[in-house]
Amino acid sequence: MNTDLKEDIVKEEFKSSTLIRNANKSLVLKFDLGIIELLGSQLYTRLPSIISEFVSNSYDADATEVEVVINENDLGPNKITNIIIKDNGTGIASSATDYIEEINNNFLSIGRKRRKAENTSESKKFHRKLQGKKGIGKLAGFGITNEIKVTTTTSKITNSFILNYEEMKNTTGDTYFPTIIQNNEQTNLDDGTIIELLNIRRKTDISLEDLSESIAKRLQVFDENFSLQLIHIFNNFEVNKILLTNNNYLEYIKEKNNIQFSWKIPEDLDKLNLSDKIVEYFKKHNINGEIFTTDTPLKKDDQGIILYANKKLCQENYSFNDRANDNFYAYLIGKLNIDYIDADINTDNISTARDSLVWENEISQELKKMIDEVIKKIQIVWRQKRKENKEEFVNKQLNIDIGSWIASLAPHERETAKKIINVVVNDDSIGIDKTTEFVRYIQDMYSFSSFKDFAAGLIIKPITSLSDVLAFIKDWELIEAKEMAKISEGRIEAINNFETMILNNKSETKVIQPFLEKFPWILDPNVDSFKRELSFSTILKETFPDEILDESNRRIDFMCFSSNNEIHIWELKRPNIKIDEKYHNQIYRYQEFAMEKYPNYKIITTLVSDNWSFDRGVELMFDDATNGGKFQIKSYTEMLKDAKNYHEDFINKYNELYKKNEESS
Repeated sequence: MNTDLKEDIVKEEFKSSTLIRNANKSLVLKFDLGIIELLGSQLYTRLPSIISEFVSNSYDADATEVEVVINENDLGPNKITNIIIKDNGTGIASSATDYIEEINNNFLSIGRKRRKAENTSESKKFHRKLQGKKGIGKLAGFGITNEIKVTTTTSKITNSFILNYEEMKNTTGDTYFPTIIQNNEQTNLDDGTIIELLNIRRKTDISLEDLSESIAKRLQVFDENFSLQLIHIFNNFEVNKILLTNNNYLEYIKEKNNIQFSWKIPEDLDKLNLSDKIVEYFKKHNINGEIFTTDTPLKKDDQGIILYANKKLCQENYSFNDRANDNFYAYLIGKLNIDYIDADINTDNISTARDSLVWENEISQELKKMIDEVIKKIQIVWRQKRKENKEEFVNKQLNIDIGSWIASLAPHERETAKKIINVVVNDDSIGIDKTTEFVRYIQDMYSFSSFKDFAAGLIIKPITSLSDVLAFIKDWELIEAKEMAKISEGRIEAINNFETMILNNKSETKVIQPFLEKFPWILDPNVDSFKRELSFSTILKETFPDEILDESNRRIDFMCFSSNNEIHIWELKRPNIKIDEKYHNQIYRYQEFAMEKYPNYKIITTLVSDNWSFDRGVELMFDDATNGGKFQIKSYTEMLKDAKNYHEDFINKYNELYKKNEESS
């Protein structure tokens, strides 16, 4: 007989005899209800941490593939959600000697410390560093369900059973017998374990994206030898599928925040001017990972450094400084691997919930101190690099060099300008865009001589924070508003005088034109830098003499430049004019001439009059011209109303600022 065949027959006979011996054995769970409640239903209440515990068990069982299925069914009277965690590991009973006994010992024994029981910190097949330590992760499911079904297969022998939390609570004594579904049954199933969390209590929708980010934050085990796939099934249809990577959580951070700077650990430690003792500590304990800072503040839950031991989270986001109230910590995130903290089989340096270290011991306190020293050095570098980045961005956006601009000011102005700019640029709480706005505003303010005189008082005032700058700007705004209110009051009086001239039909050449030359802002209060271009008016009248028009239609022309490459041309007419085709053609030629004379400017022509009328057919021609933006028609009434409203706004603004200032003082 073939030797291999003979060995196979012996193995089958041994397996059969083993199954017969185990047929009368029962699955037994010895428990204390208080422990089950404390370590199961109360300790684990969040879905990501619950699933992570079972995935971690799969990792320790040398699985290479894990599948988590969220199966929601909303077709019946009540919504039912089951969660299935399936792996291809070795199974709970990893040998064929006594399946029931191994399930009792390996799974149903609450608080079994596997590493200590087996005297090893590595898995059997792939020699992975074991993540489980306290033997309570199997209870995690009771945080969201009352019923857990377990199916485990080794060497084609399948055992399945159900743990029911309500039955446990009603059990007399400390012995609970799970409901057996399959007992040492020969099947065609591959090795592995299936955990089913039946009819979970959660009723809110489950986001696969959020779940993937949270699991990846807790576990960093995903590579070519261990994969986890999340599948969402709704009413028997697959609606989403995600294959996890170790970067799922980091990608979530990058998607919502721009990563500005990063430091690799331990590679970049030498660049941080740290003591040799700290650098050696990190290298000795093989502490490695990466620390990042973002452009804008992170969400509170995402701030801080995450620690992993054996690729499993052992400390949620943490600042490592009890007085970490500096703005810097709102921009800080990172992850470090500290496997050494969990290397001792007999010592627990990690809390039961696996979300924080036990900080009340010497080894943890030393770690905290060392990481804090690194973060402090990073903070110094971050401030300098952030300032340089801000200045570079502001210079580019405003097309200036801040240093050169300050140098261009008068000697007595430079000190105050530099003081204000430095506070704004150095402030960690404002981003690049906001910094640019502040610098632009400050630069604009220094264009006013009245502001320069006001700012001179800053030399003896302490300006050390953004709040000081804001208080200073607030004081200036009140002064500026008061000045503008005074100007506006005078302008409103001038507008009223002009209104009287129009009502009395005063002479264009003798009264109205000289008045507008003195107060051109009446034409458009939004453009305060108007100047009459006399040479252009002379050329215009030589090219288009008034004599060719009727006496009543002769123009009073104003041509003014604005600061944004626009030329405003104003045609002022007496009330009750009649516009004919000849005038329409004339204004078109007028526009063409201006465009030819000033090709790089936008020409805006406005006809101003009250109660105009059109010859037949000309109205359509003017409609086309105004709709096409060629020119516009306004009444004196509209023009004066706009001018009044504009200046009344300044008066109202001053009154509001004055009132607020009085209330706050």
